[in-house]
Amino acid sequence: MTESNKLGGISRKVFAAIFFLSLPVTNFRYFPEFLGGVKVQVKPLLIIPMAVLLILILPGLWKRKLPRLFLPLLVFFILVLISSLLPLIMGTTSPLSETTVRSRLLRTVLTLLIGVAVYITVSLIPESREDLDFSLKWLYGGLFLSLIWSSLQIIYVLDVIPGYYVFFSKLQIHISSNVGTPDRIMGLTLEPSWFADQITAMWLPWVLPAAIHNRTVYQKRWGWITIERILLAWMLVALVFTLSRAGLVVGTIVLAAGFLLFRIQGDPDQLPTKKKGWLGELRRVSEKIPVPVKIVFFSAVGLIIAGLLFYFVGMKNPYIKRMWLYWAKFSTRVDAAGAKSLSGFFRYIGFGPRFVYWETALRIFQAYPLFGVGLGNYTIYFQEFLPAVHVGYMPEILTRIVPDTVRIVTAKNYFFRLLAETGLLGTGAYFTFLIALAAAGLHLWQSDEPENKFWGAGALLGLIAFLADGFSYDSLAIPNPWVVFGLITASFSIITRTVSTEEKIR
Repeated sequence: MTESNKLGGISRKVFAAIFFLSLPVTNFRYFPEFLGGVKVQVKPLLIIPMAVLLILILPGLWKRKLPRLFLPLLVFFILVLISSLLPLIMGTTSPLSETTVRSRLLRTVLTLLIGVAVYITVSLIPESREDLDFSLKWLYGGLFLSLIWSSLQIIYVLDVIPGYYVFFSKLQIHISSNVGTPDRIMGLTLEPSWFADQITAMWLPWVLPAAIHNRTVYQKRWGWITIERILLAWMLVALVFTLSRAGLVVGTIVLAAGFLLFRIQGDPDQLPTKKKGWLGELRRVSEKIPVPVKIVFFSAVGLIIAGLLFYFVGMKNPYIKRMWLYWAKFSTRVDAAGAKSLSGFFRYIGFGPRFVYWETALRIFQAYPLFGVGLGNYTIYFQEFLPAVHVGYMPEILTRIVPDTVRIVTAKNYFFRLLAETGLLGTGAYFTFLIALAAAGLHLWQSDEPENKFWGAGALLGLIAFLADGFSYDSLAIPNPWVVFGLITASFSIITRTVSTEEKIR
């Protein structure tokens, strides 16, 4: 290997490490102005190392066989461009003074390009199994930084040090454009729900199977305790302190799927133990209990503990406290929201506007079923297709239709947005991409090799997390799913290529 190749390889690893470490910062305060600056919410710090990585990776692509999983995403991107250009060609105008069809097209296509660039970067960084573990190590490194920072935030949530929140806010403002509130943690992101999304949809799908399968990418371990298991416990505690309802739901789904569907029979943790004393006796008794019973028991205990923590931590937050006060006592606000009904409960806890956004998206899709209205144009058609609803009890909707307010609005749902803005063709292409990723994950999971099973479990859990998480956000630029998709693509390509090479050698 030449000196220049060695230097290039080292540079690539250095910037790959920086890339994964910068993943948690998704609303970087000093984001480049030419990429949107203060006008956009999703401002990932990873843009800087990613640009360098792409410069290092792209020249050598002609020597590599690109992953076949790129193809359905390419089809989706082409269809998105077609659906987005149609309104311009047809001369569609915006009824909103604060935006135009052209500006929406440029901004949303740019956000999609950022997401796709993240996917391509993560897919192409690894070239071998060792590189896959390298990527995981630094992905966990970003998680570690977030957990350290969020643990410092837990101090002001618990109100341990007087005036600590004010002091910490002066540090947080240099990372994101929001300093949060003293009753919830937000990690290195813009708000608590974003941090919860990172935990449940980007990190948990890989840390959980590592903990379940007793696998670690690090040399250091202490018996059954691994760094991944420490990270798993730590991140679940942090998740509770985000007080993110969507995050807790997604986290519960991923944990349940992981323990129910992706355990390996006969893994090292399930082998007979020779420990003596009460610990050994307890282990031998637990081995006689059927696995499904143990899973149900520990899941129930975990949910009870998480629920109690959520309750006591949420008592300081009026927005969260409404979840149980609705059923606990009567108030005029509860009565106005639909007095002790399930629909009234959802409206009372703030889900009412989301149902309106979703219904509006479906109405737009029904009117433009084939190509949709173009990427980003949901906000332009929002008032025209808004269903007949009483907005008096939903100020959020009211501010989206009254002049002289910020009327830019999104569907708040990844899949409804795709339907409204890209139609059946674009949404179909995107789901073809997801199905291809799921097939890749299932192929790895069905392997006899424990290493391959880990990557398969992570892939399928990542897709489960994305499908659940997609009901609470709609941004195409948030890195979380693209990182997961990239790791699935990289692991499938490398493992299948390795197996094919080994078979040829035989």
